[in-house]
Amino acid sequence: MLTIEQLRDNRDPARFSYFNKWVLEFFRREVLRESNQLSEYNYSLDFGPAMRQEVSYWNPNRSKHAEVFWLENHVFGQDISMRNKILNAMAVKFVGMPTLTLVATDSTNYSNIIDFDEYRKKGDYYKQINHNLDTNRHKLKVWGATQLQTSLQTSARNFCREEDNDPNQPFKLSNMIRWMDHLDKLGMSDVVLNKDNTLSDVCNWFRSHRGIGPYFAYHPPCNFSRCEDLNHIDEDEDFCLVGPGAKRGLEYVFPDIKFSNEKIMEEYIVSIKHHQFDFFEFSGDDKKFYMDNLERGGKLTTFGTEITFCQFNCFLSIKDNDKAQEKRMLPLTFDSFVRIAEDLKNKQNKSDLTTFLA
Repeated sequence: MLTIEQLRDNRDPARFSYFNKWVLEFFRREVLRESNQLSEYNYSLDFGPAMRQEVSYWNPNRSKHAEVFWLENHVFGQDISMRNKILNAMAVKFVGMPTLTLVATDSTNYSNIIDFDEYRKKGDYYKQINHNLDTNRHKLKVWGATQLQTSLQTSARNFCREEDNDPNQPFKLSNMIRWMDHLDKLGMSDVVLNKDNTLSDVCNWFRSHRGIGPYFAYHPPCNFSRCEDLNHIDEDEDFCLVGPGAKRGLEYVFPDIKFSNEKIMEEYIVSIKHHQFDFFEFSGDDKKFYMDNLERGGKLTTFGTEITFCQFNCFLSIKDNDKAQEKRMLPLTFDSFVRIAEDLKNKQNKSDLTTFLA
């Protein structure tokens, strides 16, 4: 692990200063959002409209992520098999939005998730779930817009082409669920459930499969640290698969360091996590905003450190691009998904009433 002196010596002073100010700006904005005090927030001229309240960035505090709220309140607490909990968690993270299960089950209830135990039998339930996914009759958005799922989609499509003996079969949403079930047959849930396995073991298993890069091998398994039955998996383990966005964030702050392999990037993320109160230059009210935005005693976890650099890179990439900023006006908290389900329910009720009166 690097010392705080090494971290300070290796960073570019001006670039770090800008990054440090941005972290405070971001964390302060999110604390004010959480406390319903956003009226007190005005973006700094140092960062411009890319930091206005409507532009979304993933919070390093995972409790504020929509899929984590969904997992904790609609999946992990259910009296269902652990296999179902694991596969639904992975499916939604691979696709991007909890609305995936509304489409799959043709429901307005986020607790109605895919029964992978029944799905594996490839009977009527299997056919119905696939039909629901591929028709998406209410045209709900299910794909995450802040991640690139191309490699996942390609691997899922290729698996289904081979299984169906159809080399020209186009990609369909159901391919993702079929591939998820296939990955489980290869041992996915067994690897996750093995108490002797840590986060790194689970992530490396995912990484060993074609189409699953660092981001999707690391971020989805970190969600398992929210499940009481999977307490051997911890997002704060001194292990990290650094994604391309976080890599670019590191390169900005440490321009003279060659982040040429995963171990170097991991070393920097883990070292910054351990030295965070000395690395970031916050005191007084600024330090309070920093800590109030985080869990675990106001500290960044390993995951939180990686995503902070990743989101800083996202900011850099859109700060001078109005259209790109508009594309990041996205629902990242679960409140937005509650409204989606309520709107869908109202739409269905109106349709039922129209049919009754006809």
